[in-house]
Amino acid sequence: MMFKISKDIPLTGYTLVIPTVSVGNVAQLAVDLLIETLKLNKIGLLWHPALIPVVGPPAFDHDVDKITTTAELFASEHRKLLVLQIRAPLVGALQSDFLDELTVFVQDRQLAEIIVLSSSFAHENHQIGARPYKYLANEPFLSGNAETLQALQWAVLEGNVIHGGGYATKLLDACSEKQLACFILFNYVSEGDNRADAVQLVSLLDKLKTPLFPRESDGVQIKLAIPSSWKHLFGNSAPVNVY
Repeated sequence: MMFKISKDIPLTGYTLVIPTVSVGNVAQLAVDLLIETLKLNKIGLLWHPALIPVVGPPAFDHDVDKITTTAELFASEHRKLLVLQIRAPLVGALQSDFLDELTVFVQDRQLAEIIVLSSSFAHENHQIGARPYKYLANEPFLSGNAETLQALQWAVLEGNVIHGGGYATKLLDACSEKQLACFILFNYVSEGDNRADAVQLVSLLDKLKTPLFPRESDGVQIKLAIPSSWKHLFGNSAPVNVY
């Protein structure tokens, strides 16, 4: 794995937020909201054989590089927040190596914890009346955040399978092997227009890591900024000559 970091800052004690390619791409959309709202600075790019190459126009107006690639690293120094946006699924045969090297990076840079955002199929939520989101966490994370989770009263997933959740639980296992604090937050969604699901997921993240986002004048409602790239979520309209 190769990180090309343009601004080499000390990352000790930082929280790393990373999405998985999962149902409805909800996690990536949530990370888009996180980056755009907080105007996070791009500090590096990530390359690994497991990453499918992606190149495109800028996803954010404040991105001075004016180009988007598969995996990009953003940071907020005063929030001690590190965000890795990944825009393509991992090659299956190389997935384990990628996750192992990612956790080595976390270990070497002495990051405090990893928060994984993901999603699962709506029909997998079998509890009637249950909240449409759950979490998984390992012991290193629980030991330092027990009071916060108790106050939130979120439901923990029974078992360790998140259907449609990508590599989330594998990353949790890789972190546990190295005694790194890891937390998975996911919601149950259906494929379609998943912008509202992304807003919900990032709002839950704000409750876990309060305060992350600016508030409206009432001090309660989160004020989120929408990335300009969201104008192209569904592609162009069908050409008239097909009718």
